[in-house]
Amino acid sequence: MVENLKKIKKVIEKARNVSLLLSPDFRKDSFPAILALFYSLKKLGKNVNLLTKDYPRKFSFLVKKEEVNFPKADFLISIKQAGTKVSQLFYERRENGLALFLETEGEELKKENISTQPLGMGDLLITLGIEELKKVEKFLKGEPKFLINIDNQLDNKNYGDLNLIELRVPSFSEIVFDVISTLDENLFDEKISNCLLAGIIQGTSNFQDPKLDEQTFQKASLLIEKGADFKKITSQLYGLGGETSLRLFGRVLGKVNFSEDKSLAWIILTREDFSEAGASALDLRFTLSKLSSSLFPLQNFLVLWESSNSLSLTRGVFYSPSKKMIEKILEKFVGEQKGDGVLFVVEEPDLQKVKDEILSFI
Repeated sequence: MVENLKKIKKVIEKARNVSLLLSPDFRKDSFPAILALFYSLKKLGKNVNLLTKDYPRKFSFLVKKEEVNFPKADFLISIKQAGTKVSQLFYERRENGLALFLETEGEELKKENISTQPLGMGDLLITLGIEELKKVEKFLKGEPKFLINIDNQLDNKNYGDLNLIELRVPSFSEIVFDVISTLDENLFDEKISNCLLAGIIQGTSNFQDPKLDEQTFQKASLLIEKGADFKKITSQLYGLGGETSLRLFGRVLGKVNFSEDKSLAWIILTREDFSEAGASALDLRFTLSKLSSSLFPLQNFLVLWESSNSLSLTRGVFYSPSKKMIEKILEKFVGEQKGDGVLFVVEEPDLQKVKDEILSFI
């Protein structure tokens, strides 16, 4: 995958005009994924043509209408209004063509501020979630000079000049995340991060897909760090934004740390986390049910939070199928075991110190 990503980066860097084509049935999270790629390529200064005239309305909150123009034409004339304001436009049909007349205010419109762009395939066509090209030929305007095919389906026909087919990745947005990260890690802004997190949530059925691994949670965590609004996204997609447990889960996703050598994830929550989510420790039940399910990629996890009753205490939950690890926690701290989990309390207010101590002996 790494080598293909490097090749894709070189192709995109050379291309000036890029067309994007997604699954016509908007399969899974193909739309938010392609939208994130659209915004990223625009930030890189590319002329980008999104080849779809419609999109799922539940993703309307991701569409910036001032930036996304769904194609209704074959040719684009762009005018930079640097010091000049175009107030009116007229056209006149002539025997040998068409004349455009612009009425302007301010400075004189300069020739270099007018550019034209054919809305055909351009230098590069990128397809997403399309297993074979013949299914979408009616959407194409001519032959692309170069074609990049991105998918996660087993039956993909590998029709591209470059094929990025990741069967083990549950969502298109995770593959696009890797493409954008390879292009430039500084591209992740709030807008792009919201698209990708919405895509991951949609593509994994709200983190229920059995193909989830730790990379899914790591990417979700980074996107929240970059400004993705978990509460807003879940509210728009599922109408669940009012639930404090979900708001708290969103903050947890932004704070997950992984230790692969110990097969352990840990999360540290402050009073501020609970306050901003409007939640209490009781709302952790939803988070703990997610982390302890078979869908969570790591066998062991640790959650620590500041006690609401005492400034000198830290409370925590340690979950592991390993009896040996559970016994070590119970030997060190006062706690109560329930199944494969231990709810415990530590007479130490410094959450980092408690985390470091636990990691030192498990």
